[in-house]
Amino acid sequence: MQDPASPEQPDTPVRLLIVDDHELVRDGIRARLESESGVEIIGEAGDGLEAVTLVEQLQPDLVMLDINMPNMNGLDAAEEIRARELPCNILILSLYDNSEYVRRAVALGTNGYLLKDVSQDEMTKAIKIAAKGDFYVSESLAHSLDIENNGADPYNLTDREREILAAIAAGKLNKQIAGELDISVRTVESHRSAIRQKTGGGNAAGLTRIAAELGLT
Repeated sequence: MQDPASPEQPDTPVRLLIVDDHELVRDGIRARLESESGVEIIGEAGDGLEAVTLVEQLQPDLVMLDINMPNMNGLDAAEEIRARELPCNILILSLYDNSEYVRRAVALGTNGYLLKDVSQDEMTKAIKIAAKGDFYVSESLAHSLDIENNGADPYNLTDREREILAAIAAGKLNKQIAGELDISVRTVESHRSAIRQKTGGGNAAGLTRIAAELGLT
């Protein structure tokens, strides 16, 4: 508990790395955020390969990644950052309101998907939410994809799906899950298919990783 006699400490600014192959876009983002006391821009990169290198060197709190870039696109860069287990949160910033891109970003364990036409206020809000390790998706996309910006479960799994996902992560087979939940094997298979579709997790290993992200293991 904070000492009541001590002055309240201001929040530490989010250390942000901006990645976009267009200098004009990076300049625009910088101009938007320079007035925000809660955000400190510590670097810029023009492609995914450079982004991964700078994440290792600068150790930002958050990297904001464009998708369509030379050498390595933003989604592949996000996958590489996660594969290297670099301690950095990831926010995708894109022109594309493509649901498949959003689903892949979620499956890769990013912390949000933001469209480039958002307001300054929404961009700042997204940065602060993503930097905390929660999840944010542009409000216009959230409605069409039925995703809530609550930071708890970006996949919007039902209680039963979460229950089955936890069982999968525990290494249980469909027949065993069906017996424990008193449902048919076909019902388990149907739920499992829905989980894969919502999360983008293909095999058991991928679903186990997603279960861990959601705190189900």
